[in-house]
Amino acid sequence: EIREQWRVLIKELKDKDQVLEKTTSRQEHIEISGQRTRSARKLLRGPVVHGIPTEYRPFIWPLLCGVEKARAVKGEHVFPMLLQRCEGKERNHELELDLDRTFPGHPLLDKDSAAGKEGIASLHRVLNSYSLYNPAVGYCQSMNFIVGILLIMDMQEEDAFWMMSHISDSLLPNHFAPPMLGAQVDTKLFKILIRKHLHALAEHMDKIGMDPGMVCGQWFLCIFCNRMPCETVCRIWDVVFCKGPHAIFQVALAIFKLCEEKIMLCEDMGQAIHILRDCETSLFDADALLECATVQFATVGDVTRMREELLPGVRREYQEYRRRMDNYKLNENVKKGKELLKNVGGKAWEFGQGIGGVLGSLSQEIKTKKESGEILKDVQGKIKDVSAGSSWLSSAATSFLSFGKSSQVPLAKHSPPPQAAAKPGEAKLHREGSDSTTSSNFWKHEEAGGAQGISDQEQLKGEEEGSSFSIDTNEEDKTKVEEEEAKMRQEEEEAKKRQEEEEAKKRQEEEEA
Repeated sequence: EIREQWRVLIKELKDKDQVLEKTTSRQEHIEISGQRTRSARKLLRGPVVHGIPTEYRPFIWPLLCGVEKARAVKGEHVFPMLLQRCEGKERNHELELDLDRTFPGHPLLDKDSAAGKEGIASLHRVLNSYSLYNPAVGYCQSMNFIVGILLIMDMQEEDAFWMMSHISDSLLPNHFAPPMLGAQVDTKLFKILIRKHLHALAEHMDKIGMDPGMVCGQWFLCIFCNRMPCETVCRIWDVVFCKGPHAIFQVALAIFKLCEEKIMLCEDMGQAIHILRDCETSLFDADALLECATVQFATVGDVTRMREELLPGVRREYQEYRRRMDNYKLNENVKKGKELLKNVGGKAWEFGQGIGGVLGSLSQEIKTKKESGEILKDVQGKIKDVSAGSSWLSSAATSFLSFGKSSQVPLAKHSPPPQAAAKPGEAKLHREGSDSTTSSNFWKHEEAGGAQGISDQEQLKGEEEGSSFSIDTNEEDKTKVEEEEAKMRQEEEEAKKRQEEEEAKKRQEEEEA
């Protein structure tokens, strides 16, 4: 008798489809498809509580969710175009990992069977297409279970895609896009509703330290399809797609109501959660559940309005949480920065002492050698050792500078360790102010007596060109070195002069401008 009633209803709905097929303009198609969805929800509001026959769900669910209107508004070409784009898209490893976890025991999603492999491929195409269609959301865990149920119901891939879009936009707004504020809003709203409709139970849960959000959060995110029997889930979805998001809260309240007596006997939170989990997996009596939901909790209220009222407060709480987390991370970065500065300062001091030792040792060795080839070979080896130390120091300094800027930490001047204090006549290293932007300006080499600072890189360059070594093997070599040094000083003075001229010219142009 029930099936005969559904045949009559389906025939009436399909007769209206003939009017839709005769539409000529896109605007007319959108208007008629919207009217068709509204009339279907009104016509099926009573019968859906008793369940839509399985064979009719692939037709009725898209109708109740306005798939035809969405396709008409966005364009018939959208889904085929997204499928083409998926072919060249970078692989989403999180999505691919979840494919094998989606109802693995079901024959249509079992990776070991031919039908299951095709079902998994369909699931992948739909999820991948939606992540391209709505990049602000992308892919979120629990979407795989929602789309999996739709495909198990033998729904076309394109209809499943538009159904997922309707669920994300209308039934569960802000649930899947980071930072998932919609899930927090619904959890807070459910706590309000359970205190209003099941006050004694709410008081007892407070007493044993149980937060309803520990259980209901997952219910809302996947519309109960994660743990409940498949047929019960489909019966719930019949009602949710027809009546809207308030049905989700009605069903959640009904589950707590069915478990109320057992939870009232619990002495701790763990027992209560265990009872609710067991209830989820054993809810085969969908008639009792939906009767409790639609009769005892018929006056849940305007869920859409309550969500809108709660959202600003939840957003402020999240922003405050982010502010506290940012401050905590900044404090941690300050500690790391201080430690890094301490390490860099110590290494720099050791490096400065090491340079003096290397140069002194090299000068002594050069005096004892006669072959120029041996001298050059030895010089090259020493310079490589010095360059290696300088490269590490330069890298560490640059790292600290970029770290300081990103953390907005003021960089104070650093003094050398007390145990490595400079002696008169020895070279010493000191750090410039925090506005330095390159590693060559970060550390300067300053000789005692206030000599002009030369950067590490310039010092090394001078050493490689032979400007820093006094070779005493004969007068001719000595003269060559002096000539080269004079030539280099002249080139530096000319470069400095050119730079001053350019700066003067630039200032003049700025003044004229």
